[in-house]
Amino acid sequence: MKKQSGFTLIEMMVTLIIAGTLYAIAGPSLKDVVSEKQSVATTNELLAALHIARSEAIKLNKRVTICESSNGTSCSSTGKWEKGWIVFADALGAASVSTGSACSNVASDCLLRVHDEIDDDKVTIRGLDQGSNTIHSLTFTSRGLPKDTAGNGQSGVFKVCNKDIGGNKFSRAVIVSFSGRVRVSEATTVTSTSSGGNTTAISCP
Repeated sequence: MKKQSGFTLIEMMVTLIIAGTLYAIAGPSLKDVVSEKQSVATTNELLAALHIARSEAIKLNKRVTICESSNGTSCSSTGKWEKGWIVFADALGAASVSTGSACSNVASDCLLRVHDEIDDDKVTIRGLDQGSNTIHSLTFTSRGLPKDTAGNGQSGVFKVCNKDIGGNKFSRAVIVSFSGRVRVSEATTVTSTSSGGNTTAISCP
């Protein structure tokens, strides 16, 4: 009779111990890789939206606003940009869209871009301006300069965080300067040149 081969109980236990050890070592590393990719992807999406808002304002020679939006047609005021955002021609300059229609005539408010809610409930996006006020919207003039609803110069930082990791690990910041320059940084401060160079810091929860 041919002798059958297989795992003994001891061999199986040793194999399970080795597999468990490898998972304990590789598991957190894999989680970090996924979390970092999520943060980078979200940062790039917001960066692109801000660039589009500024370039469209210059191209159309009109104010263009980007604001947080949970429904894709109107601005929200929760401070949670991860719920989505819209870019629209802001004909009235009120930093609020009067219609949720796509653009056919930029003489009136109309939508240029719509970004749905981030497809990851672990990612958060928060924004503060140079006065430590929550950013719900940002308007670019026809010269590409960011202004608030009162027409004052505005700068801001949007902090992209990952709740799955916690703290500032793998966080990113999208910074908008007074000149309209938009860039990504690992720093978390806003510098206000109009108020003595004060800085505002955002920390991840």
